[in-house]
Amino acid sequence: MALPDHNDVFFGSTDDAWTFALLNTPVPAGPGILTSAGFSPREHLGRTVYLLAPATPGTAARTGDAIDQLLPHTLDIVELAWTCHHRPAGASTPHARITVCGTSVTATTTAPRAHAVLVQAGFTACADGTLRLAAGLGEDEAVGLIVRAEAHLLVEGLQIRVDLGIATPNALPPAPRR
Repeated sequence: MALPDHNDVFFGSTDDAWTFALLNTPVPAGPGILTSAGFSPREHLGRTVYLLAPATPGTAARTGDAIDQLLPHTLDIVELAWTCHHRPAGASTPHARITVCGTSVTATTTAPRAHAVLVQAGFTACADGTLRLAAGLGEDEAVGLIVRAEAHLLVEGLQIRVDLGIATPNALPPAPRR
């Protein structure tokens, strides 16, 4: 399994700026909600992936509306789509960047407050200046720590990008066996 496969609904972004949604368990209203929000369904390696193209107008609002409409059907929703985060004009580098690479989760920061938030969320400082989640965490635990760190950073008014290590929509992992 991969990080996007644990929750009922997972929203993320590919490295090339596609926003995607995965329904990992049957949510009967899910397909209609996602397509009404502008996501296009596409079959990929045994699963339906719902996609919003890069620079789709209102990506954040579309995703937020879909989440709002999905909540009566499931509370198990994770949103780690950097393409849905507001970036102030001229802001090119986020205050924190979390990178998922296989089972490794690392982070870099450009602001002392972002560093402190990530340490508080469970990241450990390394000698090279990066931060790392402890090895041996289960994927569910890692997703939970990333979600909490992202939420805390956003509440603090700090910009964050979570790179899931998925280059393009074609690189999304196949459907997990359940």
